[in-house]
Amino acid sequence: MRMDLECFPCLLRQAVEAGRLATEDEGKRLEVVRAALRILGEAPPESTPPLLCLKVHEEVKRITGNADPYREVKRAFNRLAKEMYPELRRKVESSPDPLLTAVKLAIAGNVIDVGPGMDFDLKKTVSEVLDRDLSLNHLEHLRRELERSSTVVYLADNAGEVVFDRILIETLGKKVIYVVKKDPLLNDASREDAEFAGMEEVAEVVEVELNPETIYTPAQASFLREAELVISKGQGNYETLEGMGANLFYLLMIKCPVVARRLGGRVGDLVVKGERVG
Repeated sequence: MRMDLECFPCLLRQAVEAGRLATEDEGKRLEVVRAALRILGEAPPESTPPLLCLKVHEEVKRITGNADPYREVKRAFNRLAKEMYPELRRKVESSPDPLLTAVKLAIAGNVIDVGPGMDFDLKKTVSEVLDRDLSLNHLEHLRRELERSSTVVYLADNAGEVVFDRILIETLGKKVIYVVKKDPLLNDASREDAEFAGMEEVAEVVEVELNPETIYTPAQASFLREAELVISKGQGNYETLEGMGANLFYLLMIKCPVVARRLGGRVGDLVVKGERVG
């Protein structure tokens, strides 16, 4: 998905926020903002939001010397989500449609995203999402693909959200390969986050390196196209992978007007979208 004009101020805001988390040095914070302005100003028309996001945050880490500015934020959300796990697990087990409930919870967990901003209430979101319908609903297509697939590749999004992913993975009853980022980027899920959530008890956890030119390298994209079934969490993965042609289902909560227009929905909508459906 290519950059929209509204993506530019969003990425600049991220740079300001990350700089504040990464260092107390006002000079370095200003340097971060200037670096972000340079990257955004030089961005070619075909740039994607995830690509420029990666470039901006690599500059944050280089300038401040802080390799993981969001570390404490991620740990806080991991703890909160893990506290919620027993109750959420009971909701799925008592549901007349466990897959639907688990999918909704996984999407509710997608609100844990510092990219669009950190103003959200996780517990309130979970309560509201369970009472709402999916706005873009390819769940039955996903259900059919699950029936004929033995292995699922599951692309993680954010820390904390991993706990919600675990609930869905437990419900799938399939062999799952859970893909996390090797290097820190915003509050994206890492192996450390997956281990905290106990993900290795229910899935094989693998790491992918972030390639500054393509996000997913051609080899990784080929791996996804060859997979039986791919579940992709979050806006960033959607913005990166849209149109790649894999047997892929996006699970996300729409959190910005750019993605809302792309999907024909509204901010706050709950989405289960099949890449090959519709």
